[in-house]
Amino acid sequence: METNNASAGGAFLLGMPSDSLAPERFSDEQQLIAQTAERFAQEEIAAASEAIERQDFTVIRGLLRRAGELGLAGVEVPEEFGGAGMDLTTSALVADHLAVQGSFSVSFGAHAGIGTLPLVHFGSAEQKARYLPKLASGEWVAAYALSEAESGSDALAMRTTATAAGDGDFALSGEKMWISNAGFADLFTVFAKLEGKVTAFLVEAATPGMATGAEEHKMGIWGSSTRALLLREARVGRGQMLGQPGEGAHIAFQILNAGRIKLGAACIGGARNLMRQTIAYAQQRHAFGRAIASYGLIEQHLATMAIELYAAECTVYRTTGLMDAAGNLEEHAAECAMVKIAASEMMDRVADLAVQIHGGNGFVRGNAAERAYRDARVNRIFEGTNEINRLLASGVLLRRAQQGRLGLMPAIQALQQAWLAPGGEAGTPLLERARQMVLLAMGSAARRHGEALAQEQEILAALTDLAMGLYAMQSAWLRDRDGLLTQAVICERMDAMETTARRLLAASSEGDELRTQLAWLRRLAKREAVDILGLRRRIGRGVIANLGYVATVG
Repeated sequence: METNNASAGGAFLLGMPSDSLAPERFSDEQQLIAQTAERFAQEEIAAASEAIERQDFTVIRGLLRRAGELGLAGVEVPEEFGGAGMDLTTSALVADHLAVQGSFSVSFGAHAGIGTLPLVHFGSAEQKARYLPKLASGEWVAAYALSEAESGSDALAMRTTATAAGDGDFALSGEKMWISNAGFADLFTVFAKLEGKVTAFLVEAATPGMATGAEEHKMGIWGSSTRALLLREARVGRGQMLGQPGEGAHIAFQILNAGRIKLGAACIGGARNLMRQTIAYAQQRHAFGRAIASYGLIEQHLATMAIELYAAECTVYRTTGLMDAAGNLEEHAAECAMVKIAASEMMDRVADLAVQIHGGNGFVRGNAAERAYRDARVNRIFEGTNEINRLLASGVLLRRAQQGRLGLMPAIQALQQAWLAPGGEAGTPLLERARQMVLLAMGSAARRHGEALAQEQEILAALTDLAMGLYAMQSAWLRDRDGLLTQAVICERMDAMETTARRLLAASSEGDELRTQLAWLRRLAKREAVDILGLRRRIGRGVIANLGYVATVG
């Protein structure tokens, strides 16, 4: 039975919802927690940045313990186990406002996010009682061990094994790679194959047979601990199995959904903080007798930062609101993947522009822009590469449609009939035409490739880019229909979507069919010209006047 439930995963392709969660609609309690996190970040995390970058793990553990004292490390941990028992949105807010220092942000996310959440969502009552109070308080630090040298994105190809070892125990053998917090974590969620099926285990750092390798020398996030986890017949009891035998893949992928949305939130916080520092620099740095902030091209760079940050912020919190309403981590897997892609690529652009605005100073080690530039790059690899997430997002949407869980095909068929009528798009709102543009491209790709579409990586990635554009436009409009930032997001995303759709149609059709579809595309993309340079100039000057990013400028 196909559903058009407005809160279902992928429902943004079927129509515009009536509302969406946005920062202006946070509860008083959520705003208070965000303020607490921001104060802690600016007063304690930022102040310890040099020690963090030196990999002083005593300092990092102390800050994690301090986060526990403030209630920030256990936001999603149930109250009976020492946490705050709050929702994903609040947890994302904490990740957002703590992201003033890239290395610590990674350490915190690995602990409070993917390290602790497997227990929160899949642990037994006994396991929760044993470990969650220590994790929520920051007394213990958690880590998540999934990746291997030969199975980074292809996690199910792991070679780590679990074998029965007598007395109900299991022996774990293998090597996990690139494990954040490995140098000082107390508890690892380790994934291994038990009789060929992926199974999760809770493994304490003191377990005989378990060790860590040397610290990796990384391009960025120097202060975070990244090591291999070495398992040599490491013995764990039956009570250390998380969930049921063979349930590990389900656990891993659901936790990665949460990890992706929180990574998106951290990218927002990192970008906002860097933008604030960059504006301050542009105001005090003078060239040719005036502050460089007063020059048009610098204003345009700052406008780009603000527009990209606004779009990412809108989609992150729209998605956390949907996930909290759904009550599970699976329903909005496609949206989580899109948010992760968009936010990580936004952070890259913001960091790049920050270096450019800082000029030569931005290229010197120790400058905040230089460090952010290095730190940002890993976000496009974390939690599944952006390539994998592009395949995942469109793949999930199309699979839900095939399963009858998303009324995508009937919507495409209905629109195809409507498009046959001359002028059928007349009076149709721009966002609705953008939605129809996505359906046009999806329908064309599905007809051309059929079941083989799952193997057409370039097509799937482009379909995800189209869906991401629509999702961002809708999210911005739902937050502030008439705002300058919303206008800019809609204008620029529509331009990009039209180009992507044209390429997709050309790859999926030919002859008369292609000419017909391109004619439909032109009708859907038709719109009045917008003075985007003037609009961006107002946005750039607005954020300069506000000394940083704000959602409403003008």
